[in-house]
Amino acid sequence: MIHFSLRQIEYFVAAAQCRSTVNAAKSLSVSQPSISNAIAELEALWDERLFVRIPGKGIELSSAGTRRYQQARQLLQSAAQLSAKETDSVVGDLSVGCFATLGARHVPTMVERFKQRFPEVRVAIVEGDTEELIERVERGTLDLALIYDMNLARKVKLQAVGLQSPYVLLPEGHHLAAKASLCIQDLQTEPFILLDLPHSRDYFLSLFRSGGVEPNVIMELRSVEMVRSLVAHGHGVSILVTRPAGDLSYDGRPIVCRPFDASIPPQRVVIASSQTQNPSRPAEAFVVVMRELFNEADTLETSTI
Repeated sequence: MIHFSLRQIEYFVAAAQCRSTVNAAKSLSVSQPSISNAIAELEALWDERLFVRIPGKGIELSSAGTRRYQQARQLLQSAAQLSAKETDSVVGDLSVGCFATLGARHVPTMVERFKQRFPEVRVAIVEGDTEELIERVERGTLDLALIYDMNLARKVKLQAVGLQSPYVLLPEGHHLAAKASLCIQDLQTEPFILLDLPHSRDYFLSLFRSGGVEPNVIMELRSVEMVRSLVAHGHGVSILVTRPAGDLSYDGRPIVCRPFDASIPPQRVVIASSQTQNPSRPAEAFVVVMRELFNEADTLETSTI
């Protein structure tokens, strides 16, 4: 006899994906006690602790919770497929992680197109840094993650979807803005504002090391918009990879962007997925949409050069 409901399983999965009972309740439009009660009932039924509390970070799956989460996701996918009217329908839940800078630029368009094609799939978006996203894919709490390839030896499958080239950010009127392209040595003596995110920091510093120079780092910040705004106000220069559609800072100041010459290779944009779990049908469909949009962006960029 089955002693739990699909609703309890749905609440448990939502809490795992949101890492918060409050956010899970908001995502499902239910009360927070409903989520907490469902988790407590499942823990009592299975005699296992499903979550551990991390001060300042919400909740994380325990080892038992991680195992149960995988089973619960498969159960919900099967139930969604069973309830679909057509056997070839793509239905169910999909959790997609995205590196913060990539996500803001690309994910909204991806979700829009995906939902137009597959309206019965419920998509959850999670932002994070590269380390956090890869860890969640490894643990199975994310189906996919859109990240840069940092050549990390991790237990995830990587599929390339596109290339993005790093570029230099300069304040308006900067003497380097007169050049069509730059080399890393051009930045050696410039006050440098470093984006200080896990792995991103190492990548940007490696560009200087590859050119045999040391950067003059004056600030280390975790916010891309803060980096852009400080550059726009003339406090230094910086390097980023993802480029917004407009070259204005958050407060409306102009930013001058210049590409590197051929000495700096582009960065691979990849989709990380589990090495041990087969992708769900929604995950496979989302990868197709990702590839389409990056291919279209590459074509547009080439046609405007």
